[in-house]
Amino acid sequence: MRGDLHTLRKVCDYASVVMFAGEIAFIILILATLIFGGWSFADAGIRENFTKIVMCDDTDLALASRIVELTIIFAAMFVTVKVIHDIMVSIRSDNSPFMEAHADRFKIVSLTFLVVSVPLSILEYFTGGGPILAACVLLVCLLISVVMYCLTIIFRYGSMLQDESDHTL
Repeated sequence: MRGDLHTLRKVCDYASVVMFAGEIAFIILILATLIFGGWSFADAGIRENFTKIVMCDDTDLALASRIVELTIIFAAMFVTVKVIHDIMVSIRSDNSPFMEAHADRFKIVSLTFLVVSVPLSILEYFTGGGPILAACVLLVCLLISVVMYCLTIIFRYGSMLQDESDHTL
């Protein structure tokens, strides 16, 4: 058992660095989307390039919808990467990966994707994705939410079993 926890800690040590880099990358993406998106309303040259990069029509509504959509997506991904980073940092220093705090963190991700599922699917529809792509976005967000909630339950149960085991000895 010691070898498995030791290996897990090593993996979490390296992966937490990658997750931290991911946090920084998503903050940069959020800021770039907001800055260049806002700038594209004032400068035709920026607008032409920005609409090509974000793949949307040149109308104000489509551009504004895509900016909001991308910001929501990047924010949800930031929350996900931040939570995973926090879990990995915690696993590096704790005796067990099964902790109530980890379950609470997975629940945050679950709720994040549940909350963003409807606005993202609506925005996808209005940015030219059509009803099929909008439905796919909704279903993917709901699927991620359900999987993360299942991990919440699994980690709560693992925490309870770990607690029972610790008290038995």
